[in-house]
Parts: sequence; structure tokens; C-alpha cells
Amino acid sequence: MFLYTIISPEAIFDESGSETGVAQNEVEIRRGETSLVAQALPDGQFKITRIISTDPQDYLKPEWQPGTIMTIF
Repeated sequence: MFLYTIISPEAIFDESGSETGVAQNEVEIRRGETSLVAQALPDGQFKITRIISTDPQDYLKPEWQPGTIMTIF
């Protein structure tokens, strides 16, 4: 297998055991077909860091923008 990339081998071959590419201090929140990657904050809140979706309209939703603080019940 040949990989022609500028990305480091550590980033490609993740040693943390995570299959989704989500860091240990982050959680993945599913909203239908969309995944939101967020950092856990105190009081049950989460700060969105990334959107994973194939639907371009998901990236335009203001409530899902990176940096937005959300509460999960």
C-alpha cells in the first residue's frame, strides 16, 4: 500500500485505538445522519468542534456551527 500524503503517519495510523478519529477528550453526538464532534464542558454542556456530514445544508445550521455551546438532556 502506498500513501502519497503530507499528513504525518501518526495522524493516519491513530495509535489511540479510536476508530472514528475522535480524540479522547471529545465525544461524538449523533443527530440523525449527522455526527457532531464536541468537547465536554462542565454542567452537561458541550462545545461543538466539528461537523461530519455529507449534506451541505448541515454546515449552514447556526446551532451546529463549531464553537457553539449546546446542552444535551
